[in-house]
Amino acid sequence: MSLYLTRAQYSSSAFKGMVTSPSDRGAAARSLFESMGIKTHTMHYSVSSGEIVTIIEGAAEQMAAVEMVIMSSGAFMGVSSLELVSIDQMNAAMTTAGQMVAKYQAPNR
Repeated sequence: MSLYLTRAQYSSSAFKGMVTSPSDRGAAARSLFESMGIKTHTMHYSVSSGEIVTIIEGAAEQMAAVEMVIMSSGAFMGVSSLELVSIDQMNAAMTTAGQMVAKYQAPNR
């Protein structure tokens, strides 16, 4: 499982629905994530961009599926997910890359 920072920008029709009939959209998102086997770590709303911003944990296939579900709803104009790694994971990657860089034959050499 990987961690993802996911941002989804609400559509104007979604805002109209939220103003007309307020409801807890965080609960709705958590319920969707849970039903798809995705763990919610944190969830926020960005007032400057009109987005729901989450840190969630799941597999790539689960992320692809949840993005299709939310985009097909018409409630969002776009969604982006960035896979995150811990500092320890990044340190390990740097060590591995350092060991392999001399062995790589670049196509421009």
